Amino acid sequence: MMKAACKPGRPAREQHKLGRIQLYTTTFETYERNIREQLARMLGAGGFDPARDILEITVNRWPHGYAYEYNSLFDQFWLEGGETPCQVARKPFGRLAIANADADAYAYTDCAIDQAHRAVQELKKN
Repeated sequence: MMKAACKPGRPAREQHKLGRIQLYTTTFETYERNIREQLARMLGAGGFDPARDILEITVNRWPHGYAYEYNSLFDQFWLEGGETPCQVARKPFGRLAIANADADAYAYTDCAIDQAHRAVQELKKN
């Protein structure tokens, strides 16, 4: 199950920001209630009972799903070449390095893992 927080009519960057905020401000109790209700609606006719059949619920509240991916329609700098904002922002600063999906503007777990590896390698050079 997943949740995509969308705000139709707003710019993509703003929707990504609002999605991250919604992830962090939604309580775990709300996630649990919504999950139980949704599963009951989907599976209840077949005999599913959330109170009886759900032993645990794990919520992964990962905001990398809202990393803003550059878009040639809205991000002119991307077409011009050179360093992108995420490349500039992830440059090491002393013994600090940035590692997350935002560091490569690509909203997937494999990107976050790749960026973590890159950051560690950069720190090892210092």
